[in-house]
Amino acid sequence: MELDRETLQIFADQFIHRWDRYPIQNGDGSYTGVKWEALTLAHVEKHIRGNITLGAYALDADSRARWICLDADDPQEWDGIKNLAVKLSNQRVPAYLEPSRRGGHLWLFLTPLSGRDARRFGKQLLKEHNLETVELYPKQDELRTGPGSLVRLPLGIHRKDGRRYHFITTTGEPLAPTIRAQIAVLANPARVPQPFVKDVLKRAPKAKRHSPTPHFEKRSQVIGDTPAEKIKNAISVYDFVSNYVQLDRGGRGLCPFHDDHVESFSIDQERNYWHCFAGCEGQTVIDFWMKWNKVDFKQAVKELAGMLLPPLP
Repeated sequence: MELDRETLQIFADQFIHRWDRYPIQNGDGSYTGVKWEALTLAHVEKHIRGNITLGAYALDADSRARWICLDADDPQEWDGIKNLAVKLSNQRVPAYLEPSRRGGHLWLFLTPLSGRDARRFGKQLLKEHNLETVELYPKQDELRTGPGSLVRLPLGIHRKDGRRYHFITTTGEPLAPTIRAQIAVLANPARVPQPFVKDVLKRAPKAKRHSPTPHFEKRSQVIGDTPAEKIKNAISVYDFVSNYVQLDRGGRGLCPFHDDHVESFSIDQERNYWHCFAGCEGQTVIDFWMKWNKVDFKQAVKELAGMLLPPLP
């Protein structure tokens, strides 16, 4: 396949927010972050030819987004976002549908927005169309640790099933007849009109800006023989950690303690502990605070007691 390098560069610029590092897909569908070399157009060309498969970070280094991606994980959700694409098209709002292994993606290209407003816009759309179970990328309002969430760069080969997924129209027809023609279309995608974005944002709740020490409601009485035991009983791990880590509906998210691309961080809400499958050890609220603020156990207990416990006699 002959590729026009200028068109390929413009195509890549629509999806890729960062060139200083890049994620590459493994055979099991997970990603490895490559931060010791910059992404180049040669990598993108290998992606299109099927030699490698790249991911695209959803936020740039300044926590801004030029697109949002709605990710349907099953056929029911996929039907939902296809219906959303039809409704948006009827309002002259361009939306791009990309089938995937289990469902599909709906891409909306934006005039650059802060990650916070991009997520407010996406969440409000999902809420108004009863699609709140659909995952939204970017997953972070802003970057705190690492490069944040990513989506597979379109038109490459999914390493897990060996298939290439092309874009389709709302009627199910190919967006363009060949991959090269689709690249040309996606190199200059139609963006969501600014008045539409502003109208949706007017209806969206104001974003909550999480501070390093958010306010927690203190119970009048907390069970425990020691301050550490009382802290563990004062709040669930989920309620505490969700102030610092963007979690999905199952309690999973990107681990804030390493360069994570596969949502290694998980909370067991029934047994009330957190865990990172990549080896960032920890279980309790105290463990989390120690790693988050890089303090020892004694200092963590002192700080958390002030945040979560009623004043001591």
